[in-house]
Amino acid sequence: MIDMAKEKELKNGTVMWPVRIAAAGKTVTPGGAVEILDILGREEALRRLEIGLNKIEK
Repeated sequence: MIDMAKEKELKNGTVMWPVRIAAAGKTVTPGGAVEILDILGREEALRRLEIGLNKIEK
């Protein structure tokens, strides 16, 4: 994700903030998106990100 932000010339926060919201369900968390995704594990993190994507596609 950080590489994608760099490629698109975006700030890391612009990319990571929506990821954190999708993963944690909150706008403010004690850790960043990467830490939250790590704690959740791959399967749960992907499940939550998919739910978040589905919400914004509607």
